[in-house]
Amino acid sequence: LKWLAFHAGSAFFFLAALGAAAAIARYIFAGYWWAGLSAGLPCCCISGLMGLYFSRTSLEENIKREEDDDKQSVAERTIVFHGSILEGKGPCVSSWPGKYESAWDVLVTGSRKGNVSAAVVFLPEGSEHFGCHDPIPEEENLEGSCWCIPVYGEQKRWGCRWWTKWMNNIEEAVRQGAELEVYFFAGMVGKGKVENFSMAGKEHLRREAIQGKLKQFLKSSEFQAIDRGIECLWKEPRSDGSSQYSREVHRLFLASLSEEDRKLLQASEGLGNSQKAEVAWLERKGFAYTERDVSAWLA
Repeated sequence: LKWLAFHAGSAFFFLAALGAAAAIARYIFAGYWWAGLSAGLPCCCISGLMGLYFSRTSLEENIKREEDDDKQSVAERTIVFHGSILEGKGPCVSSWPGKYESAWDVLVTGSRKGNVSAAVVFLPEGSEHFGCHDPIPEEENLEGSCWCIPVYGEQKRWGCRWWTKWMNNIEEAVRQGAELEVYFFAGMVGKGKVENFSMAGKEHLRREAIQGKLKQFLKSSEFQAIDRGIECLWKEPRSDGSSQYSREVHRLFLASLSEEDRKLLQASEGLGNSQKAEVAWLERKGFAYTERDVSAWLA
């Protein structure tokens, strides 16, 4: 269908050019050559040039452009979530551990039905605001060209537009007098926080550097020998996205690290990477929040 649509556009402009040329010839033979040329020639030229443009633009480029537009449209209609703050002083989900995908789907569905107040934001790849960066207002007195710097320590390809939207949602929830709720990993309420917001980006970079050692570990002869013995472990993911196999790999990876690196990663468990900055921001602003266990959404 896309192939037909593309060539139909080219054919249309070529036929339009031929039609204009025929009309010019008819006026000339009838003795109205000046009218034919002045009115028909521009139309003929424009149609011909448009047809030439479509014919020279590769079919693959046009189809790819249409497919990209389709993907963005689907993303905007389905998984994109800008948050939704309900009126009143009820609870508002203000920070959420993204690895609990099934519970996230329940949260988003409830919010879209008007049953759940949520400040959290998700702008996936392919959506309109993915990759957009927003500057930090001067009054915040923070270093960085955009919010990625204090949140992640460096610019990220997914951008920080989501952060701006999240902050605006939080401000609205506070104006409504809502109870801000922060959800922690199952069984880990209160854990995984960073020291303060000014340290969030630096700590994120340090965790990334340690996690970067995982690829090297998986290629090591030590792990290759062990891997043959754990291949039989269950690989079906549970509610937090991990499997019996992936948890054992994680345990082995932690054991391979220095004591300092191992303790840092273990201490960071409890909140997702972006959550650490979110919670630190709430504390920086003096916004009270209630700590919750995500297990309440897994029943």
